Amino acid sequence: MITFLATEATAKQFYRFKNAEGNMIVKDQLTNEMIAVGYDVINAQGKVIKRVGPGKTLGEEEKERLKEIEKKKQEYAFKLKIKSDAELLRQFSSIADIIRNRDAQLLALEQRIKIQGSKSDLLKLQLEDQQRQAATHERLGQKIPKVLQSDIEGTQSQITTNIKSIATLETEKVNVAQRYEKDIVRYKELESLRKTLKKQGTQNDGIRPIIYDCPNIATCQKAWQLAQVYAKDNASGQIEIITNALILTSRPEGESDIALSFSKIPAPNNKNQVVFEVTCNDSEAGAALCKSDVVKNIKLNYLKLVNDRTN
Repeated sequence: MITFLATEATAKQFYRFKNAEGNMIVKDQLTNEMIAVGYDVINAQGKVIKRVGPGKTLGEEEKERLKEIEKKKQEYAFKLKIKSDAELLRQFSSIADIIRNRDAQLLALEQRIKIQGSKSDLLKLQLEDQQRQAATHERLGQKIPKVLQSDIEGTQSQITTNIKSIATLETEKVNVAQRYEKDIVRYKELESLRKTLKKQGTQNDGIRPIIYDCPNIATCQKAWQLAQVYAKDNASGQIEIITNALILTSRPEGESDIALSFSKIPAPNNKNQVVFEVTCNDSEAGAALCKSDVVKNIKLNYLKLVNDRTN
């Protein structure tokens, strides 16, 4: 029995494949052509021992390699996004909190710009005085003293540096505003997703957010356009942020003020939802207003508007 098994294991194997002309070829060694098209491993009696599928071409292997790299990049980006979202929610407790931080940073930059501007004004006055002194020497037919000439060049250099510093600070103001706008948009998206999943509003909402399920892309675009008009016509303040995913009006300062926000978030089956929320002043009167029929009707009337205009 042992002798028989050893004979089977060491028996000669052959490789059978179909060539480009459709002819069945049998060889006793593997070739690149066989690997490319696939082959059968057979024994001396012609019995198939194993079937091997077509091998991948270099182009296919490279395509798979790139696909795997892209997959890993997407996984890494997703992990970074989760980490960033967690940090955003940990750092801020509300959109108002984000806005306060943004305004504080912008105010600090504005103050630095004013200080640099005051320095520039003083330097310009200093330069004018130095140039007057130089002009006096020239009128008297005297050479401008080297110290004075050096002072003029130094003042001009300081003015140039100061102008560059102001430009840098102005650029930083734009960057800060854009960075915080992204944070506000993302925070609102996460907040809307959370409320949609939990199906409950905050304490100051009174009732759940209004959710419009978009049946298709065209209708969703129409609903979003109507949301812009609705926010402008019904909010107490002006629209502060408007993007493809968020419409946000200024926060309610007075007890009778209301703020509106619309968030466009992903929904099952590759669709979208528009989440509409109304917030009121953080006071007892504001809380009562948000629980009133007035606010309830403002929310429901948006749905009515969308249905009337899209049906």
